[in-house]
Amino acid sequence: MSLKKRILEQLESHRGETLSGQQLADSLSVSRNSVWKAIKALQGEGYSIEASTNKGYALADGNDILSEESLRANLHAKYKDAQIIAFKSVTSTNAEAMTRLMGGELTHGALIVSDEQTKGRGRMGKRFFSPKSGIYMSVCLCKSIENMSDVMVITPAAAVAVRRSIAALTGADARIKWVNDIYIGKKKLCGILTQADIDFESGKAGTFIVGIGINFVNQDFPDDIKERACALFESSPTITRSQLIAEIYKNLIELTDDLTDRSFMEEYRRYSLVTGKEVSYLYNGEEKRGKVIDIDDGGGLIIDEGDNIRTLTCGEISIRSTENEWI
Repeated sequence: MSLKKRILEQLESHRGETLSGQQLADSLSVSRNSVWKAIKALQGEGYSIEASTNKGYALADGNDILSEESLRANLHAKYKDAQIIAFKSVTSTNAEAMTRLMGGELTHGALIVSDEQTKGRGRMGKRFFSPKSGIYMSVCLCKSIENMSDVMVITPAAAVAVRRSIAALTGADARIKWVNDIYIGKKKLCGILTQADIDFESGKAGTFIVGIGINFVNQDFPDDIKERACALFESSPTITRSQLIAEIYKNLIELTDDLTDRSFMEEYRRYSLVTGKEVSYLYNGEEKRGKVIDIDDGGGLIIDEGDNIRTLTCGEISIRSTENEWI
């Protein structure tokens, strides 16, 4: 590991504290001049490091550059040794994860993040707006699953992990729109895309990539989504992206550890945006409407169509709001 990375690791691990040049030099067994040069190099890369002649160095509160060091410093102690790969830019974290997975480079719990995605995508191949300063993360879950009903609850588990993390760190009233979106009010904050590596000979799903994209701070959204999208912070975030990613990671790993335990589905139902609402959806190419009466433990959406009760296990829905709008 380079001296820059080692110093950054120290600063991230002691965020909120000031470390003297001598402290850093002694702990890393280098000269103070080497520390100074590495600090200047980090500042040149965009890291906001406050330097005081009499006190030393400290990461500024507003510093929010994603790095392996910033993520590792925020991870729960249980996951400190997780495989972490951080990018400045990537086509998509899911695509990168799949490529590395096929090459045998990823282990269970591997975390891939990027400051931006150039070809981010959501479900059904839709484009996902992914500018700089958002949260774009993928987690590799190496789990051999024979029961497809367990596979179906990975995305709901991820939705609960995201909602729980946002509420814990910001207090925001985030809600889940079946099956894979997180909303605040009537606007979309986050999308989740789960992809599986299927062994067709055995019929088992052996590895899953869970991709999560969050609009972290307000952006100039494109015209086609600006009325339907929102960010977690309008300006001046009160937390860093690394803090939120680390919290989501912990919750996701814990919730997917035993997929036969569906207790998290109660939380999924409690914070559902759709229960009791009229929805429209396509079924076999035909538009249908009905009222959502429940969500089962397998993540299925139970809809009363008036003359028929139907359970949807996949697809997309639109919700009629109290203002008679479709969201």
